[in-house]
Formats: sequence, C-alpha cells, structure tokens
Amino acid sequence: MSKDKEPTINKDKELNDCYQEMFNTMVAMQVNYSSQMIAGTMVAQALRLYKSNLTDEGFKSMVQTIANSSDSIEPFEIPTVN
Repeated sequence: MSKDKEPTINKDKELNDCYQEMFNTMVAMQVNYSSQMIAGTMVAQALRLYKSNLTDEGFKSMVQTIANSSDSIEPFEIPTVN
C-alpha cells in the first residue's frame, strides 16, 4: 500500500508522533534559548516549508487560515513552583 493511501488512523498516529517529537525538541531548546526566539524560528521555518511545498494560492490560503485561527490557539500551561 502506498504511503498516500494508508488508513487515516496511521496518518493520525504519524501526525501525533511528529507533533510530540517537535514538542520535545522545543522543550529541550528552552534550556538554551528564549521561548520567543524558539517560536519565531519555528514559525519562520514552518512558513518556508509551506512556501516550498504549496502553490502560491495554497500558501496564501494557509497563512490566512493560520491568522484566522488566532482566537482558538491555547497557551501552554506553565507549571508553577511551590
């Protein structure tokens, strides 16, 4: 079976695995870099990936979708030290 025709559950697992790997990398980077520096770098790299892999119309649509979702983005819960 080709990778494009895998059942949805495999794609969901693959997406979750990718998310968790990126999340763990981001957390590890916070030892050496500020959160804003990491976030800015990740956004810049993500936009470059989209620009490299989407049509111009697809890229503009993706950027608009990201902008439109700003109200639904939840912040990370920051643990407190007692």
